[in-house]
Amino acid sequence: MQQNLSSFARQVTSWLSEPKLPWRVTQWLYQRKTDHLRQAADRQVALTRPYVTGGDLPHFEVHVLFGHKHVGMTLWCIKGLLHHSGLKLSIVLHEDGTLTDYDAALLEKHLLNVRIIRKAAADILMREKLAGLPNCLDYRFSLQETSDHRGTRYDMHIFALRLFDFNLISDASKILVLDCDVLFFRKPTEILEWADNTAAEGCLFSIEQYVPHRNDRFDVTGFTRKDPLPNDANAGLLCFDKRIYNLETIEAWIGRNKKLMNKIATFEQHAYNYLLQENGKSLPLPDSYSFNYTDDSVSATHFAIKHLFFENVSRLTPALM
Repeated sequence: MQQNLSSFARQVTSWLSEPKLPWRVTQWLYQRKTDHLRQAADRQVALTRPYVTGGDLPHFEVHVLFGHKHVGMTLWCIKGLLHHSGLKLSIVLHEDGTLTDYDAALLEKHLLNVRIIRKAAADILMREKLAGLPNCLDYRFSLQETSDHRGTRYDMHIFALRLFDFNLISDASKILVLDCDVLFFRKPTEILEWADNTAAEGCLFSIEQYVPHRNDRFDVTGFTRKDPLPNDANAGLLCFDKRIYNLETIEAWIGRNKKLMNKIATFEQHAYNYLLQENGKSLPLPDSYSFNYTDDSVSATHFAIKHLFFENVSRLTPALM
């Protein structure tokens, strides 16, 4: 099967190299290639060894939002973090309502002691915790469908779970807000030192340092570093101190920005940035925590471009096997 998939991926690459393919055909072939890379990576991570979670740094938790489609990615992400940290960190996984019982069993087999928050149970709890906050309730529970560049429809308000559930369903004073499309390649020293220092206030956050360049076949051909660098945090890799979390502040902020709530999928990221700016003690992570661009020097890379994620999992395979 692996050989067949590799053969298919090579064939798709050949098709993509053909000149003057219609844009829709190029997009379809590109997505097919990504899907097959995903399937191969999902099978490969199922062969890696399990990791024990929980016990170390009890005041610190790692929180991830994911769904059925992202189970394999989540395992690559969390196993890489656990391996390179050398610690048994507390892992809390928030599913988006698509997780199957088989998915949950697989995760519990590979991440011993992991905590999985099912959305149906979280919905009940969040209605209680957000009672009396109409703007927060609206964002957390109203649906707003949109489409990504591939035409795939999704609810852009699903990311409200990262703003509310991560912080309100947590026993920790510090959390790592983490997307499942982050891969860890080295010990994340800056994150671990921040997590271990219970007295230090403030947060650490990643930024989107690079602009990718693509050719007419949609292949990534290189990156340009942004100048000047952005000041805003990307919430896909955010070391968040819950002492700056305030629901009344968020309620007022949502009220002032209600028009944006149904227009931008990163609304929750904007809310996090407001909290960081209000705190005034937060700092960006160094360039070794990169966005899409990666090399042998990085500690971790947030791969918003998914085929880059799947192409780079092989860098973790020897360690995780």
